[in-house]
Amino acid sequence: MSEKVAVVLLGSDGEGRVFSEETHAVVLSQHGAGIVSRHKLIPEQELILRAVALQREAEVRVVGEIAKQGEVYTYGVAFVDEALDFWQREFPPVPVWDQRPEVLVLECVGCEGAEEIKNGDFEYDICAIHGGLVRYCEECAYLTVWKQTQDAMPVRVKRKEIQEIKEVKEVRERPRAEGVAAPKEEFVLLADAMEGTERRARVRAKVDFFACVVSAEFGEDVVTCVDMSKGGVSFRTKKEYAKEMRVTIAVPYAPEAKEVPAIFVKGRVANVRALGNGMWRVGLEFLRG
Repeated sequence: MSEKVAVVLLGSDGEGRVFSEETHAVVLSQHGAGIVSRHKLIPEQELILRAVALQREAEVRVVGEIAKQGEVYTYGVAFVDEALDFWQREFPPVPVWDQRPEVLVLECVGCEGAEEIKNGDFEYDICAIHGGLVRYCEECAYLTVWKQTQDAMPVRVKRKEIQEIKEVKEVRERPRAEGVAAPKEEFVLLADAMEGTERRARVRAKVDFFACVVSAEFGEDVVTCVDMSKGGVSFRTKKEYAKEMRVTIAVPYAPEAKEVPAIFVKGRVANVRALGNGMWRVGLEFLRG
């Protein structure tokens, strides 16, 4: 539905700069909108969309760029909550002549892994305009181009997941004497394999902006984030955090933007990895409450 509606877009741009932009939507749909912005945004990143007249706001995910005119971009965004009735209006049914598929089968140009995604209001159009979508690939570990494929074969399972399934199967089929319990290390192997599969199910977008981590051990630590999902964030730091350490974090963080207050949430250090040169990569899980 083509309609110009005043909105406010809040978040950070592709270079990590926090912004609050008064702009407008040019297309409304049940699942999202087409939003005009002067900021360069990254596919898969999440922002806050506020409808001025409705006085409502919601989290949206950038699907991709629809068009560009000079320094002004138009992006297709989708509501993170797919069941949300954000615009509070009736939308006309999809015309019967619309041949867009309900599900898109996409293939990563890097690892050639395939994935099925639900076709919303912009995925198919962006594929048609740009020849593909930019999405985060767990196998490649960065944003890659995914092209639509006509392959009707079932979606391939990624190599790591295949290996994990084999490991789990080997553990379950390992012979043991009758009445003897499984050794503790077998349960650890099973848990690690399943945890890895669950962790990769969370979409993580590559980012490059600052965050402020506050802990009893290190006080305020301004760090650089490298990727982020709805459930957590990874960042680089010179501090050696310990696993399970509890902290609070404001992300994104822009101390020079006085009009944008820092909002801190609780977090737990899930993993820590040495990068060399005195730097550490820390994976942080957001905590509820």
